Amino acid sequence: MTRLSSVWSNIVRQAHQWQFRRACIQAGAPLHVHGRCLVSGSGSIRVGNHIMLKSPKHQPIDIYASSGAEVSIGDHTFINRGVRISCSERIQIGSHCLIGDDCVIIDNDYHAIGGGPAKVAPIDIGDHVWLALRVIVLRGVTIGTGSVVGAGSIVTRSIPPYTFAAGAPARAIRTIEPDGKH
Repeated sequence: MTRLSSVWSNIVRQAHQWQFRRACIQAGAPLHVHGRCLVSGSGSIRVGNHIMLKSPKHQPIDIYASSGAEVSIGDHTFINRGVRISCSERIQIGSHCLIGDDCVIIDNDYHAIGGGPAKVAPIDIGDHVWLALRVIVLRGVTIGTGSVVGAGSIVTRSIPPYTFAAGAPARAIRTIEPDGKH
């Protein structure tokens, strides 16, 4: 029974990878998708090489890209369970990034206040960035290369490279020495 279970697990994993790859206009190899990702919208999704997505049934990764929008994820990036990405214009996640459980990355306000249009602005997350558990990244933010954002933070303003930031709203706490060994 163990052998049959292993074969079935492999078939299911390959089906999830195929399903995610099919939703992308470009996907590198190898692509590691553990669980079904929820992908919707008619925008474009590009992912680099050696991407790992951990998306269990009870906490799936959810990616939405509206018409004309582009989500881009660099090489060697890990996205953990429960992450939600909502893109109306552009969200760029760099290479060698770690995106923790239940993070939300959203480049739009969804709804306008007072009858005006909803605000939209691109998000750029640099290389070697770590977003810890339940970080929220809002529209118009740039997170510099090598930065770390502490758990539960809400990023409303850009964070310089090699900075540890935390809080609601997130603010720079200290500088991180770049050691070249990310």
